[in-house]
Amino acid sequence: MDGNYSSYGGGGGGGGGFMPGETNSPAGGKTGDRDNKTLRPVTVKQILDASQPYPEAPFQVDSADVANVLFMGQVRNISSQSTNVTYKIDDGTGEIEVKKWVDSTTADNMDTDDGKAPGDGKSELELNGYARVFGSIKSFGNKRYIGAHSVRPLTNLDELNCHFLEATAVHLFFTRGPPGGAAPENGAGGDAVMGGAEEYGTGQNKALASMSPVAKKIYNLLKTEPQDDTGLHLQVIASKLNMPATEVSKGGDELLGAGVIFSTMDEQTWAILEY
Repeated sequence: MDGNYSSYGGGGGGGGGFMPGETNSPAGGKTGDRDNKTLRPVTVKQILDASQPYPEAPFQVDSADVANVLFMGQVRNISSQSTNVTYKIDDGTGEIEVKKWVDSTTADNMDTDDGKAPGDGKSELELNGYARVFGSIKSFGNKRYIGAHSVRPLTNLDELNCHFLEATAVHLFFTRGPPGGAAPENGAGGDAVMGGAEEYGTGQNKALASMSPVAKKIYNLLKTEPQDDTGLHLQVIASKLNMPATEVSKGGDELLGAGVIFSTMDEQTWAILEY
């Protein structure tokens, strides 16, 4: 796996942070979990099934610690308050509440009178629309929810399929081992949606082989450049590759369309998972 995502250890997944219904931002509630450099694509079911060995311990998915998770789904409900917005997100595997704290420095600029929610101040989410959520697993009163770092509209629904493929591949990595290890007795992908982790890796390589030189350069930079859990922004990539941002955007669209990379904090910040 890519070095930036291979170590899923660390803390920050416990019951800290703000609780449902709170009206004051807690110390560290907005950024504490993001200090841990792990990111895991998951489904809502995996979040609901996540275990916690003891109170305040990191949550675990497939027996591996997770600090930050990424998932996508449909917005079933939006509840806006002066200090936070609560979304109910359904991805087909389950439904979970997502709480996003409203930054007081941008709250005055947010217009919620049109039935839309402010998200994280840079884009709007609509009821029954789709969202990309980046945050950490929390628990209060035996109820699981997500303390969100970012909640943004998902405009390209093809990303949903790519995300489920990534989540499945990571699940297989932790439950069946890396490619090249012992294959399952039935020889099939088991509960994989679109094949096992080996098939995913092969498909990824095939996709890269047919891409433009710019797309390949972007992928190689994302693979080798030191970065935090959010990946690299388009402008940073353009600067490091000494390319116009418009060319980087086109190359990024190729990689996104093929499911080789995925967006994290916004549509122009990208990261990869490799096997």
